[in-house]
Amino acid sequence: MITLKSLSRKLEKLEASMQKDARRLSKLIRKVKRAASKMSPRPSKALIRGKAEHATASAPSGRQKRKLSVETRAKLSAVTHERWAAKRAMAVPVVVAEPVTVSTTNRDAGNGS
Repeated sequence: MITLKSLSRKLEKLEASMQKDARRLSKLIRKVKRAASKMSPRPSKALIRGKAEHATASAPSGRQKRKLSVETRAKLSAVTHERWAAKRAMAVPVVVAEPVTVSTTNRDAGNGS
C-alpha cells in the first residue's frame, strides 16, 4: 500500500521537474526571441524619429510583374523603341559639312601651263 508520505514525495518530485521544465521552456523562448530580433532589419533613424512614417505606409510590400496582353506589350515595346531612337538622335551631334567648291582660277592655272 502507498503511504501518504511516499505520495507527497512523488508529488514534490513531480512539481520540481515541472518547474525545471518551465524554466527550460522560458529560457528557450527568450533565445528564440533574441535570435529573431537579430535577424529582422533595424528601423531607420528617420522612422524612429517619426519623419518617415508616411513613406513607409505607402510603400508596396513587393513589386509585382505587370500583366499585359500581347497587343499591349507590342504597343509598349514600339513606344519604348521610338523614345530610344529619339534619344539617340538627340545625342548625336549634327555636323554640317561645307560644300567644297573648286575655284576657277586654280583650275585654269593648272590647265593653262
